[in-house]
Amino acid sequence: MDHKQLWYKNWMIWAIIILGVGLVTCIAMLNNARTTVVMQPAASSKAKKKDIAVKKKDPNEIPSDSLTHPSKVGQWKNSPIIGKATLIGLGAKPNTTIKDGPLSIKFKHAEVDKVHANTEDQLEQASDTFSKDNMPKDYNRIKIEYIVKNNSNRAIQFGGIKQVVYSNGYQTNFDDDSMSDTGSTDEISSNAKRVEYALILLGKSTTALKPSSIKILTDESEDAKSYDTVADGITFSEDILYHG
Repeated sequence: MDHKQLWYKNWMIWAIIILGVGLVTCIAMLNNARTTVVMQPAASSKAKKKDIAVKKKDPNEIPSDSLTHPSKVGQWKNSPIIGKATLIGLGAKPNTTIKDGPLSIKFKHAEVDKVHANTEDQLEQASDTFSKDNMPKDYNRIKIEYIVKNNSNRAIQFGGIKQVVYSNGYQTNFDDDSMSDTGSTDEISSNAKRVEYALILLGKSTTALKPSSIKILTDESEDAKSYDTVADGITFSEDILYHG
């Protein structure tokens, strides 16, 4: 075999070796790519599960755009007006109706709320409601919802809630800054009824933040024209429950 033939033979051998190495490399790369494609869905699935876990809804949350209000202890709602309000206590005798002369007063419910003002506007709203210059962002309040029905054929000036007495003996009067009652200035037409609300700011050193009971006293009511007293006022007492 001459020199040229030997050179050609060696060149062919090296070419075959290089092609073989290249083929093996390509096969390895393809296998790696397939493995990567197969593994990606598993990673994506884990990420989705993680997102679902993060977005899990609190069963006690009432959506802020819902017309439903918290009705069970522990439920809460973000109100654009006052902030986050969590119901922590409920009156033990809801929907109690008491007659007072020509009036029927139905105490729908009393509740104790823990409120957190999220914004300065919400804090200002609380300051206006309770006539306070320095209102904390976190506070407790009592909300009393009641319905007054005039069963007579004449308009009556309802007296509103005169006083609320707590289990520790402390009392809040209608003219205290810490109390706001829509019923205190309402004239109720003949055979009509109105829904009223009273809001009372609770204090740690006064009413206690979680009073165990309340006693509600309403003021006397008058004929809207003659100003004669037609109802003397009533007293309603109930315990406050702080568990579901």
